[in-house]
Amino acid sequence: MIKIEKADRLNFTPESLDDFDRFQIVNDMYRLIDGGLVRKNHPFTETWSTERRREQALEILSGEYIAFCAFDDGKVVGELLLVPKLNEGRMIVDSLHVSRECRRKGIGRELMEAAKNEAKEHGAKALYMSCCSAVETIDYYIAMGCKISTNPIKSYAEEEPYDIQMELEL
Repeated sequence: MIKIEKADRLNFTPESLDDFDRFQIVNDMYRLIDGGLVRKNHPFTETWSTERRREQALEILSGEYIAFCAFDDGKVVGELLLVPKLNEGRMIVDSLHVSRECRRKGIGRELMEAAKNEAKEHGAKALYMSCCSAVETIDYYIAMGCKISTNPIKSYAEEEPYDIQMELEL
């Protein structure tokens, strides 16, 4: 049974993501052209090394974020990081990943629900995310009710120019 919990030093360690499978084959991407999404063929593979998984684990433990993890019998199968400081009434989703073997099982949806509830408790009017432009990723966010942001956060848009800047009204 999957449980969504805030991650802390009692339920999460620097090794908690060692078995996390970030692997994803991407064939098509979206590009934002004239305000709309245009599908383009641009294949690549995304994966995390053990070193990268440990870096992510340290981010989760850093105290800089409100971190939620999806646990399956103690194993981390999903993570979501929220920046606690509001940006123009929006709480930023800095990271959201589900381990490959657990995708398409509702874990991402549960993590987003936890993020929405947390954001509302902090007085946020929306969630904001800078999303990898892989078709599967953007389709997921659209299915969650997200829309292309009409007010992108400059630093996020400049850091990842091919990301799609999205928001979810709460």
